Amino acid sequence: MVPALDDGTPLFVQIAGQLADDIVDGQLAEGSRVPSTNELAAFYRINPATAAKGINMLVDDGVLEKRRGIGMFVAAGAREHLRGW
Repeated sequence: MVPALDDGTPLFVQIAGQLADDIVDGQLAEGSRVPSTNELAAFYRINPATAAKGINMLVDDGVLEKRRGIGMFVAAGAREHLRGW
């Protein structure tokens, strides 16, 4: 079953928020791989560009880090950073 996304908030903000919640809750540990934009797009049935925009919000904030050729990962200190977010 696909989780419902809210109609009142932009989808990319909801994607970033869900990933941030997963990091704070410990479901995504620091150093762990984050689902790709294509995985998120397929899971939520949204455009990959929308998923990428949500991921890039967290990259810009230093929560996720890009590792060229292998994907996105939760940055060191991301959980503590998000607790103050």
